[in-house]
Amino acid sequence: MNYRTIQETWRQDIGPQLRQIRLEKKQTITYVARQLKFPVDWVDIIECGGRLSLRKYWRLIRYYGKKVHIQLID
Repeated sequence: MNYRTIQETWRQDIGPQLRQIRLEKKQTITYVARQLKFPVDWVDIIECGGRLSLRKYWRLIRYYGKKVHIQLID
């Protein structure tokens, strides 16, 4: 597995979880985007697991007060 594949897999796993957190907090995409000073499209792309920089993912993760746990498996 190469670096780019790892990035894509990570995004696809994290994005929907971030959408679920937003929905549980009853926040709109517009509200979250405004808080982070992101375009609304960026929040939607992140929640769909799309290609944006990992830094933007980290900002959204921190906004929700979450941490990422990485585990190696066979």
